[in-house]
Amino acid sequence: MYHSPPMKPYLLAVLLLVPLAAPTWQAPPPASVLEQALAKARAGDLKGAISLLEPLRGKAGAPPPALSLLGVLYLQTDRPKDALAVLGPLADTEQAGPLILDSAGRAALLLGETERGERYLERAVKEAPVSPAARELGLLRGRQGRPLDSYKLLRPWALAHPEDHEGRLAAAFDALELHRAPEARELLAGLPENEPRVRLLQGRLQLEEGDPRGAIATLTPLLDGPPALNLDVRRFLAEAHSAVGTSEEAVKLLAGRTGKDRDLALLLAKAQYQSGNPADAASTLEPLARDLLGREPATPGERALAAEIALEYGRALVGLNRWPEALAALEKAAAWEPSEPQAWQLLGQAQLASGRRDEASRSMAKLREAQSAKSKADQVTEKEKGRQDPTGRNLQQAQDLATQGRTDEALALIRQEAELAGSDPRPRIAEASLLLELSRPQEALAAAEAGLRAAPGNAELIALRDAARQAKKN
Repeated sequence: MYHSPPMKPYLLAVLLLVPLAAPTWQAPPPASVLEQALAKARAGDLKGAISLLEPLRGKAGAPPPALSLLGVLYLQTDRPKDALAVLGPLADTEQAGPLILDSAGRAALLLGETERGERYLERAVKEAPVSPAARELGLLRGRQGRPLDSYKLLRPWALAHPEDHEGRLAAAFDALELHRAPEARELLAGLPENEPRVRLLQGRLQLEEGDPRGAIATLTPLLDGPPALNLDVRRFLAEAHSAVGTSEEAVKLLAGRTGKDRDLALLLAKAQYQSGNPADAASTLEPLARDLLGREPATPGERALAAEIALEYGRALVGLNRWPEALAALEKAAAWEPSEPQAWQLLGQAQLASGRRDEASRSMAKLREAQSAKSKADQVTEKEKGRQDPTGRNLQQAQDLATQGRTDEALALIRQEAELAGSDPRPRIAEASLLLELSRPQEALAAAEAGLRAAPGNAELIALRDAARQAKKN
């Protein structure tokens, strides 16, 4: 839920941010009306302030500061339609400042005019990156299911305004969605631990940091908490129970509650299989698999989820000796995620059971390749390092993608990390290095220079900048 920032900064900003226009009408003098209205608003008499300013609506030459204040007051008194009618024409001009754009944007969103509201807020954020407009746009991006875009806007705001608990909670949620545990912990620090939403995110954080038993202790009391949080509580409690081997509890938490949520269905199926019920697992995943296996995933994220669903569906079918169906699922799983050893192991098992010995031998060779690429001990070490250093983890993932020839995906991941990591020079170093390898010196130079603006004097970035300049000359 949105909580409006304090009134006083808004009212003061009206006079500071809105360009003045020469008044063309007379008594009473606009400045006097504006001062009186501002005084009433400061004293908490919002309706009195509105009554002074309302006669200016529709007046030729009415000063923008007075109209701006009127529009803000309308918004603060739950009159978004009137607010947008007054602020919209001002916001549509090139001279509109961030206050006008922010207020007009929020009014438009309240009226369901989402595209218009986004347009105003985006303009406001360009002028004032860490501002109430950034907060509002970040919250909107979160509601739209865009945690990365939301986090870019909300984290700077939340760190600059720690008193804004709502903004901090939203930023912490995004951090957990992006598996950035240290940053989530920083954002949650000091928030009231008994507040249900804070407790839910604390439980998620414990899971992310590898403490499922702590998560169970934190989340279990919330089963009797606010109904709006119940499904998320069950989701993360089920994850925690599966992690400690009490999969039967996870099944109880999720059975009959997955709806059309693919992640929940996958979590339930894993728990069912771990509980010794492959038939239930296959039944849970069959509708998803039927939808996914007949088409290629459109995005890397969808491919990763599709590969995991195909793997778990194939595993359940192997447990039921349904070899032809298992083969179809596991072939997709191995194709979509070739670095996953379990996909090759199960595929080889299904091929061997189906009498396809040559193909099984090739799958076993792929299994050995995948296993040798990263030992189990290394995997544990990398997982722990990833919890403590999400930037390093994501850059390693980008390097792996580049090694596989998926350079566009690697660059996209590196650039995403550059936006999130602030002054950390590593993403720009990785970006410039990869671009030089790809013989794209102009872009490499831009990346190195962007990195030096955030981390002046960094020796690696200076060397990469010089290398890019030399490559351009040649």
